[in-house]
Amino acid sequence: MFYAVDWVDRIDFAALRQYRTDRLQQKLREYGLDALITFRAEYIRYMTGLRPLWWPISFLSRNASMIAQSEPPVLYVTSGDHARCQATMNWLPPENIRACGTMEDPGIAKTMVREEFVPALQKMGVADGRIGVDASIMSVLFQLKEALPRAELVDGSDAIRDAASIKHAEEIKCMRLTNRMAEIAHETANRAIGVGVRECEVLAEVMHAFYSFGMEVPQCNLIVASGEHTAPIHRFASDRQIRRGDLVFMDLGGCFNGYFSDVTRTVCLGKPNDQQIRIYTACYEAMLTAHEVMKPGITNVEVNRRVRETIGKHGLTGYHGHTIGVTAFDAPLIGELAATGEKEFELKPGMTFSVEPTITVPGVPGGGGVRIEDCVLITETGNEVLSKAPYCDKLLGKGGCICCAD
Repeated sequence: MFYAVDWVDRIDFAALRQYRTDRLQQKLREYGLDALITFRAEYIRYMTGLRPLWWPISFLSRNASMIAQSEPPVLYVTSGDHARCQATMNWLPPENIRACGTMEDPGIAKTMVREEFVPALQKMGVADGRIGVDASIMSVLFQLKEALPRAELVDGSDAIRDAASIKHAEEIKCMRLTNRMAEIAHETANRAIGVGVRECEVLAEVMHAFYSFGMEVPQCNLIVASGEHTAPIHRFASDRQIRRGDLVFMDLGGCFNGYFSDVTRTVCLGKPNDQQIRIYTACYEAMLTAHEVMKPGITNVEVNRRVRETIGKHGLTGYHGHTIGVTAFDAPLIGELAATGEKEFELKPGMTFSVEPTITVPGVPGGGGVRIEDCVLITETGNEVLSKAPYCDKLLGKGGCICCAD
């Protein structure tokens, strides 16, 4: 996104890495864990600074990392990337960067656990302790249980989520940058939209912009959906050609320097109809409500209630939010739609959320599906909206706007 230069301080990655290590070890003590083993790519990165090889298949069998309460972490990295990591990751002791076999093979899983993981835990003095694990394939988990009969293996996800939930100032700089890239992506997409242009062609321009600026990986299967594909939402980009009067629903974001953005805007090609304006206005007002109420001390339950009340005044429904940062989508959540029982928590300074009012009304000419999604940082006094892509004035009934074509 930018160069390293000698005339300004930008991101202090050494401070960022030290903060993350300190946070993790603090949470190990608070959660009563002697050690933590991670297999999820984003949490391995949080623990060690590994820039992962982002595979479109399982991340849980190629890499691992572990940390105890008072020692530097140990990284196990996929064998093809081992030499690169040893040559470049100079913040870790070289002997703590080790090759990892592909643990999809049960025999390799057994070898890695018994000849690598267990000796490392023994050297740390925690092989008989309380060890948290964030996620694992079953063969690895069974091997850990067999090879560590005196250890207590527990779910360590809450400890690492808790550590990662409060961002350091240097992490917030990373969040601002990744959201700037999402803003560029939306500007690029808006320029690409036109009559007869396919959804996939719009996304192709977005991906070119992302990778040109050094984005590592998309936040998800990015969405460009138009017209009737917006309700119900087609959660991908198809070969549908965009027509005049269509809504174009674009959920775009990605990972840069280990931090994710996730920003959605809905625009209209040409003149929107009254139903489209009504749906968009409800989403917009819901987002403004979220901006108003999200501040320290407020619970996720209260945010969910207030935002849904705003949408309900329009006779509509639809809202959701999730944590974002080193993960693309994670708990704690705000307003989960498909299930009840989500954990109630208070918002704290340094937390970052993806807030996404979404309303879909099938059968509307030109499409009736709208989402507006912002990344929001909780500050000491309120919040800061990190995503700066403009909203659509035309869909608010204000005439022309800067974000979409006439």
